[in-house]
Amino acid sequence: MKCVNKQLKIIVLLVIALFITLIFRIQTFSLINSGLIPQVLTPDPWYILKQIDLASHSHLSYSWFDPFTNYPQGAFIHWGPLLPITGTIIALITGNTQTNAMTSLVSWLPVMIAILTIPLVYYFGRHLHGDFCGISAAILIAVIPGSYLIRSMYGYVDHHILESFFMLAYASGFTLSMKGLFTDHAGTSPGKKSVIYGTITGLILGLGMLNSQTMIIAAGISILFVLVFGIQLIKSDKNTLNIVLFLIPVSCIGALLTIVFYTPDPAGPKDLLFDPIFLAFTLFLPSVVGIYLAVIQAAFRKKKLSYKWIFPAIFAGGIFTYIIGLQLIPNSIQSLKDTLFGIATPASSSYAIAEYLPLSPDVAFFNYHIMLILFIPGLLLLLYEGLRKTNPIALYLLLWSGATGILTVINTRYEILLAVPLTLTIAFLLSWIFTYQKTIPETSEKENTIWQDRPGAIVSLVLLIGTCTISLCIAGMVATADYNYQPYVASEDWIEGLLWMKNETPDPGVNYYQVYHADSFRYPDSAYGVLSWWDYGHWITTIAHRMAVTNPFQANLDMAAQFFMSRSEKPADIITSENSITYIISDADMLFDTMQMMMRVYSPDATPGQYMGLISINDTVTGKPVSSIGYRQPFYESMVTRLHVFDGSSVQGEEKILEQEGTPVPGTDMLVIFPGGPDPEISESIIRPLKDIEALQHYRLIWESNTSLSTTDEHDIRKVKIFERVPGAIIQGEGTIELPIITNRGREFTYRQQSINGTFILPYSTNKTAWPVHATGPYRIKETGKVIEVSETMVQRSNQ
Repeated sequence: MKCVNKQLKIIVLLVIALFITLIFRIQTFSLINSGLIPQVLTPDPWYILKQIDLASHSHLSYSWFDPFTNYPQGAFIHWGPLLPITGTIIALITGNTQTNAMTSLVSWLPVMIAILTIPLVYYFGRHLHGDFCGISAAILIAVIPGSYLIRSMYGYVDHHILESFFMLAYASGFTLSMKGLFTDHAGTSPGKKSVIYGTITGLILGLGMLNSQTMIIAAGISILFVLVFGIQLIKSDKNTLNIVLFLIPVSCIGALLTIVFYTPDPAGPKDLLFDPIFLAFTLFLPSVVGIYLAVIQAAFRKKKLSYKWIFPAIFAGGIFTYIIGLQLIPNSIQSLKDTLFGIATPASSSYAIAEYLPLSPDVAFFNYHIMLILFIPGLLLLLYEGLRKTNPIALYLLLWSGATGILTVINTRYEILLAVPLTLTIAFLLSWIFTYQKTIPETSEKENTIWQDRPGAIVSLVLLIGTCTISLCIAGMVATADYNYQPYVASEDWIEGLLWMKNETPDPGVNYYQVYHADSFRYPDSAYGVLSWWDYGHWITTIAHRMAVTNPFQANLDMAAQFFMSRSEKPADIITSENSITYIISDADMLFDTMQMMMRVYSPDATPGQYMGLISINDTVTGKPVSSIGYRQPFYESMVTRLHVFDGSSVQGEEKILEQEGTPVPGTDMLVIFPGGPDPEISESIIRPLKDIEALQHYRLIWESNTSLSTTDEHDIRKVKIFERVPGAIIQGEGTIELPIITNRGREFTYRQQSINGTFILPYSTNKTAWPVHATGPYRIKETGKVIEVSETMVQRSNQ
């Protein structure tokens, strides 16, 4: 009965952990499914959705080369096919192959993986230090905030949560096999058990590799484990043959799955991390180390040498192997060093993506709070258990926690890999405190001691409850606040615009549902690219089925920055014409926060203060001074402003009289400006430049979204706008030419252009076009009143 009650309590606590995991992760359900179409969270999962959609229409084929992104080069795909193919199989089995239904269905995948993690964490923790450790780990992982929570939310269909799951599954298979082979008195009978354990663990390793190459981190941890644990076995005079018999099937099956199913396009970049042969070789390294130790052990036994020489022998062998490698394959050794350095090195601070930057201390303490404090003594305890008590599970967890902890500090991208070992390490510490007694006789009374009588039990429970409470509050706040996820979904303006683009713009002549190979693919003459900032690239590809120039993989990032931040139409037009870019999509965010990113990529010397400042003005209601954003001339001259704010029209400058005081804005190079002085350096209005702005001759507005960012007609700037690049009609004339325009939203504006050398190059036609933005009358030269009609053929062919 007592045993039944104990098992019942464990089941109840596990169910609670599963329930918390589910409740937290479905908080994004309504946000994702309440718009025009179901969505996924953040930019990257949109591309996974594209891959699932493609595989469902191409007999489970996986495309290693994609012409629909990174236009006009096409993109080489480097992660494995496991997640897209799994999502496709689920969609096919359930009959949800229609895009919207499929999106809603596969959005459950990260939630299900997080739920499956709960019993696996419990199982690992239970074998590490008993039921209390397992339950503590399961509850902690259920409430942990940070990257693990966000990347396992409903809709976050990406391979990151699978990376964490396979690292845990592999660690469980590896360490429990070691425990079963050695510490459970099975080490004297090598053979069937080693092969069975190795086969299961090898399957896990291979599947993990087919998800992402980050599983080579697990291989690296295994190398260190085999080295340390093998030395422990040798020193205790235990045969290391079992570990070799276990490792060989692990390496063989993992390498076989990698070589057979991880097959990047051969025309892709020759990077070791994308080379299946190198990856397979990496998976064999733990076996190589195991064989090396077995040979050393056999030699020491044969020569009857003292094991005090084991360390010098291993060290000498490693140095000898390295020297031989430098002589025989110097390029490969250098490439290996560069690859390892690249994995453990943060990206440049000029990079526009935070995922590849070092982990911020503020973010770390917010997400993990008291857990970081408990993590250190937990590591020390694992060190003691793993080295002094020869506990293979503790030893592996020590190496696992240390490796992922170091990688996370260097590069935020690995934070999700730290979550599970972090919770297991803390659970181990709490369990050790819970069961600690000052004097414990070596009898069965240790298990029978009532936990209330143990001095550490109350301390452990307080720490566990306190840690869970803090994590629960933070995780609850993060999971339930829509504003945390609103920026990571496409707005209705974007969705509507991209669906319009999909249905109304010309077919680019490339089949969205066909698998292509780089060596045989050529873009047809009808192909064209769509340019926006990188945040929106996968939306363009997946929703509009059009070829995006930039994407969240940072493809063509410099090209986009050079276009949008260019202060002259000519260099910007060279970019679009030479790269067959026909459409440009701008977002109002590109005028503000996104512009900060574009500046850094555009030029290392560009700073916010060159484009903006703060103006102190008196509030019309309260009469008190308030600060608002002011704009400098380079801001108005940038292509993104000329497109999104001025619709490509010329604008007459206003010489504002503002005095520049030297009051800096903390954290920037911007200054606070006060009215009343002679310095015409800044304007308080986004639509009133300081100097004249020339019209754009080759770009015309063809669609805009409904959301307006202002309350006045004069300042009516829409959220999303789509422009077309055209050759333009060449018309002879002098002066200023004007054309009345009405948009698809009923907004009216006048396109103006000043002649250059007696010539106008006009982007709009005056007759009917395919676009909802159109002229409501003819062109008229302001100075003479001359009326000019321009046909669509003239605009598209530069006819005079």
